Amino acid sequence: MAKKTLLAIVKSTPIPAAGVALGVVSLGSLHGALFPVVQAACAAMALVLAILVIAKIALFPNLFKSDMNSPVVAGTFATLFMCAMQLASYASPFLGLGAFAVWAVAVSCHALLICWFTWRFVRGFKLQNVFTSWFVAYVGIIVATLTSPAFGLEALGFSIFCFGFACYLILLAVVTARHVRHRLPEAAAPTFCIYAAPMSLSLAGYLAVADEPNVLFVIALTVFAQCFLAVVVAQLPRLLRLPFYPSYAAMTFPFVICATALGKALACLTDASWAVPHALFFLADIEAVLATVMVCYVLARYVHHIVRAARAEHCLRTVAQASANTAASPACSFGEHAVH
Repeated sequence: MAKKTLLAIVKSTPIPAAGVALGVVSLGSLHGALFPVVQAACAAMALVLAILVIAKIALFPNLFKSDMNSPVVAGTFATLFMCAMQLASYASPFLGLGAFAVWAVAVSCHALLICWFTWRFVRGFKLQNVFTSWFVAYVGIIVATLTSPAFGLEALGFSIFCFGFACYLILLAVVTARHVRHRLPEAAAPTFCIYAAPMSLSLAGYLAVADEPNVLFVIALTVFAQCFLAVVVAQLPRLLRLPFYPSYAAMTFPFVICATALGKALACLTDASWAVPHALFFLADIEAVLATVMVCYVLARYVHHIVRAARAEHCLRTVAQASANTAASPACSFGEHAVH
C-alpha cells in the first residue's frame, strides 16, 4: 500500500515542480546569512522536490516525453539543473568533490538541454511557440555563474555569464514581440512572472564573479531589473486569481532572485562609497518579504495539488483493481464447476 501511494505521489508531481524546488533553495540562500537553519530546511525541501521530479522521469518516461513536447515545460525543465547547482554550492563545504561532481553534471546537462531545445524549438521557429520559459532555458545557466565561486571557478563563471547575458539581450526582443502579438493561454499565464528574473539573475551572477564590478553597469542592470519586477508585480493580483496550474512554479524564483540581486547591488554600491538612499534598503527588505510569501504560497498550493492528485490516482487504481477482481470471480467459479 505504501509503495502504491508513493508511486501515485511521484506520478502526480508536475515536472515544473523543479521550478518550485529552485525557488525554495534560492529562498534559503537569501535568508541564509541571518538564518542558517532556514537555509538548511529550504535545501532539504528543495532536495525532496527535485527527487520527486527525477523519480517521475525515471518511472514514467512516457509522461515525461509527452510533457517535453511543450515549449513551456521543456524550457522550465532547466530549473532542475539550476536547483542542482544551488544545492551543490550549498553542500560544497560538506561534500567537497562530490558536490563539485553534482555541479559539473548539472551545468553539463543544462548545456545539453540548450542544444536540444534549440534543435527542437528554434529550428522550426514559430513566434507563438515562444514563451518566457525560453529565458529559463538559455539565461538560467547563469546560475552556474552565481554558484561558481563555491568551486573557485570564477573565470568559467564569467564566460557563462557572457553567454547567458548575450542570449538574454537577443531573447528579450523576441519574447516581448510574442507577448505583444499573441495572448498567453490561461494555463501558461503565470509564466509571465519569469520576465522579472533574467535581468536580476544577470546582475547577481555578474557581481558574484567580477573582481572589480563596473558601478555604472551595476546601476543600469539594477534599474532595469527593478522596472521588470514592477511590471510583473502589477500583474500579480490578476495571476493569483487564476486556478492552480503547474505554471504557478514561475511565481517563485523570479521574486527571490530580484530580492537577492538588489541586496547584492546595494552592497556593491556601498563598498564603492556611493551614498545609497535608505529607502532602497527598505525596498530590498520588502522584496525579501514578497519573495518569502510567494514561495511559501506556491509551495503550499503545489503540496495540496500533489496530495489531491495522488489520492485521486490511488482511488482510480483501487477501483480498477476491484473491478478486475469482480470480473474475474465469475470466470473462476465457472472454471471450478467445469472441473467438477
